[in-house]
Amino acid sequence: MLGVIGGSGLYNMGKMKEKSVSTPYGKAQLYSLKLEGEDALFIPRHRFGHIVPAHMVNYKANVWALEEEGATALLTFYSAGIISKYRPGDLVFIKDFIGLFTPISFYDSFESGIRHADMSAPFDPGLSKLARQGAYASRIKLQQGGIIATIRGPRFETASEIQVLRMMRANLVNMTAAYEITLANELELPIASIAIGTNPACGVRGTRAISHSEVTKVVKKKELQAKAIATYMARHVI
Repeated sequence: MLGVIGGSGLYNMGKMKEKSVSTPYGKAQLYSLKLEGEDALFIPRHRFGHIVPAHMVNYKANVWALEEEGATALLTFYSAGIISKYRPGDLVFIKDFIGLFTPISFYDSFESGIRHADMSAPFDPGLSKLARQGAYASRIKLQQGGIIATIRGPRFETASEIQVLRMMRANLVNMTAAYEITLANELELPIASIAIGTNPACGVRGTRAISHSEVTKVVKKKELQAKAIATYMARHVI
């Protein structure tokens, strides 16, 4: 069964039933739904109305709850500032991530043994192929080559941080991706991720300020495309 996590402005996955799930890391609010008859799970990471800022999202509870409730694969969507290569409104398939500044782990103790998750290939090849097929089947242009860096929100990044991230070969930036991708890998939960480029990142377009409304406006226009890709994947995930 497919589990989906959506971000800023990405809330409409159809008719959904809410459920509170207790986990070792607190409660998670998730939603069960049907995507063209297939069972799926959905979590809006900031809750409806965007009431939970990025640094307060309970990432551990969310990812744990999805697996606990039967998700065998995870599709995550991220709104992202554009450092280079893409344009606002582009859907970008993420091939790698940078999470140097966002420490998180289920491995809070080594008492039962040392554990380090291998991140050589953080995205599942089969699930990634399904995402690309879903975009193609729905006639959605999915840009390739996304390398997304995650900074600690809720503030936007600085122009100097963007310069550093550009030197590290990041072409996208956001506040949430590294947390969920890391945790999914630690649970060995296959994951594929898509970014929605919303705006040039801070400093890329000079001194013009970035607003949250600007971000959500772009993402809202891509809701149906995100749902179409998720629906295709839900039909093919085992």
